[in-house]
Amino acid sequence: MVKRPATTEREVAALTLAQLNLQIAWANYRVTRMRLPHSLRKRSMQRLIWLETLREKLHGIPAPDRGRF
Repeated sequence: MVKRPATTEREVAALTLAQLNLQIAWANYRVTRMRLPHSLRKRSMQRLIWLETLREKLHGIPAPDRGRF
């Protein structure tokens, strides 16, 4: 069963670390591998940064410094 992506901090907090890592991996794939229009790539990067920041806050795994996008 495919679950929709978490869109709020509360939904992300309810995910297991493995589920959160899967959502981060998908966001990273969208940014690095898919040929998306600039606006969608930018939104994917924002989501990736947001998810990594929440993972750091919730699980203590340092978020990589992605710099400016």
